[in-house]
Amino acid sequence: MVGLLSGSFFFGIWYILIREDTKKDLRRQVGGSSFASSNRAAANFGAAKSAIDGKLAEYQVFMRDNAQALEARRAQLEAQKLAEENDRRQRLMQAEMEKQEELRREEERLAAERAARIEAQEEADRLEQERLALEEEAKRREEEEARRADEERQLRDLEDKLKAEEEERKVAEAQRQAEEEARRLEEERIAEEARARQAAEEEMRRQEEELQRQRDLAAAEEQRQAEIEAQRLEEEKKAKEASDQARLELMERLKREGAKTGDVQISLMWNNYNDLDLHVVSPSGERIHGGNRKSACGGELDVDANVRPDSKKPVENVVWDDGDGNEAPGGMYKVYVHHYKKHNKRGAKDPTVFKIIVNNGGDYLEYEDELTFGDPIKLICEFDVDPPHVRNAKKKAAKIALEAAERGESVDLDELTNQILDPENLNKPQTELEVVQEQEREASVAEENRAAEIEEQRMHEEARAQREEANKLRHEEAEKQAKSYLQKLAENPLSPKLEKEWKNRMAKNNANSGEIQISLLWDNLNDLDLHIFAPSGEKIDINNRQSECGGILDLDANISPDNKKPLENVIWSNELTSKSAPHGTYRVIVHHNQKHDKRNTKDPTAYSVIIKVEQTYAEFNGSISHGEPAQEIVQFTLEESEIREARKQFNNRINQAKSSGESIDEAAISYEIIGTVRTRLREESMNQLLDG
Repeated sequence: MVGLLSGSFFFGIWYILIREDTKKDLRRQVGGSSFASSNRAAANFGAAKSAIDGKLAEYQVFMRDNAQALEARRAQLEAQKLAEENDRRQRLMQAEMEKQEELRREEERLAAERAARIEAQEEADRLEQERLALEEEAKRREEEEARRADEERQLRDLEDKLKAEEEERKVAEAQRQAEEEARRLEEERIAEEARARQAAEEEMRRQEEELQRQRDLAAAEEQRQAEIEAQRLEEEKKAKEASDQARLELMERLKREGAKTGDVQISLMWNNYNDLDLHVVSPSGERIHGGNRKSACGGELDVDANVRPDSKKPVENVVWDDGDGNEAPGGMYKVYVHHYKKHNKRGAKDPTVFKIIVNNGGDYLEYEDELTFGDPIKLICEFDVDPPHVRNAKKKAAKIALEAAERGESVDLDELTNQILDPENLNKPQTELEVVQEQEREASVAEENRAAEIEEQRMHEEARAQREEANKLRHEEAEKQAKSYLQKLAENPLSPKLEKEWKNRMAKNNANSGEIQISLLWDNLNDLDLHIFAPSGEKIDINNRQSECGGILDLDANISPDNKKPLENVIWSNELTSKSAPHGTYRVIVHHNQKHDKRNTKDPTAYSVIIKVEQTYAEFNGSISHGEPAQEIVQFTLEESEIREARKQFNNRINQAKSSGESIDEAAISYEIIGTVRTRLREESMNQLLDG
């Protein structure tokens, strides 16, 4: 760098002073007149000085730039050197660490070898000790065996001597026992002969008594069997008369309702104004009832009674109608009865006694039972139905047997049925007469089917209209019931003054709100507690601040006497628990937990309970003293969340109509929005009951 700078300096001096054109100017300045030369020389020297100063300035800038570049280069070289030094040190440290790690591994290997040698030596010592111990044990056992053999030999000698003595004693004892046994046998023989004579006399007397008793029992049993047979015949007669009467009564009721009949038919009869429902589960698993009156397999509920209390002798009927070509499939059928509603009418008392009459291909089965409103749906019976071709074969066989009986011939009905069911007989070619008869029958059946289809469509329309009307009636009654559920709340509206105070305390305590909210307010330092019993039976209080059904005790006040304007708050909030308030009955209770020893804790303590259920607000006031039992404030019932949501939609629809001046039928809209949801929930509940 010094050489470079020196070279640059001398190059600059050479460039300024020794270059060729400068020499030429100096030579020209010497040549003229002295005055002119003097002036020109002066002028040229100033210019040269200025040029030198400019070049010096440029050189200084150049030198400064070179110095900065040199300084930067020097810093870079020092940094590079430092980095190389650090890298060298790191490599040295890494090599040192690897060397130490190698030494450590070598030490560990040597230690492991030493440990292995020590362990091998210890194992060898242990094996040597065990070998010596085994040799010692073998020697001890040999000595023990010899000693034991000697003892056994002495013992055998002693036993032989004792056995000989015992044999002698046994021989003497046997002789004595033989003599005693002979004497005893003689005595027993004499006694046995006496007992035998006595037993023979006793047995003869007992046999005579037993014979007389058997005669008496036989006579009594014969009389009892005669009475039982007479009673059985009487009961069968009465049962047959009752069954015939029941079937006649059923026929009259079915005829009155215009019901259909078929070879598989299930009918329900009862004798009051209550609404019982007949449910039949077919072999395919379909449920035939008021919500599914026609199944895919052809079964139909063609009579549904007492949706309104209009008959004291109602009947319901599920049938597979041969006239429609709907033959009942073979398999297991289940029959249920559900007590759907107890009408508020004279002659609608519970329990309601009912009869189920089943026609299974001409075999009639009768069942009698009873239900009370509120009872779960009840399985009454199960029965197995033959496939259609088997039932048809039995009908054909019965017809042929009847014709044969009229001719005085005897026919085995089962054998004839089996012959009809025989595939070979089924596949035999028909005669021309049979073909014509078959065609005529098919044409007749087709005509009947067309008429039946028209009638069925009409009946379906009537059934749909009846079902719709029944659902509307149920909806109207449910709406009346829903209003009565919250009637107690509607009778106690929230006053504006208490509402303002409640909202102030809510804001001050950062309390939460929900679709259901129950708050307790009082004005002293005592500790009152709010207890809520949810529909699930859970109790929400200080010991159970959050229930499984989503209820939360949001605030609990005055455990310590620190608030003269306390507030306790229980809510159900979707935002906090993602659970809607469950439907059912809620109970609200106030308890005086503690009277604190403070001024302003006098009893009785007046309180107010505020209840918010969706858009309904109510207040209940009272007072309680410490030591008094807890006070139940009110009970209210909440509908299902789906119905509550539908009711909100209904209210929005009504409000929109009123704001726009539109004239609407509120009852129709209520059924359209709320009634459809209620009907769907009812059918789902019924399906769950049937599945259960």
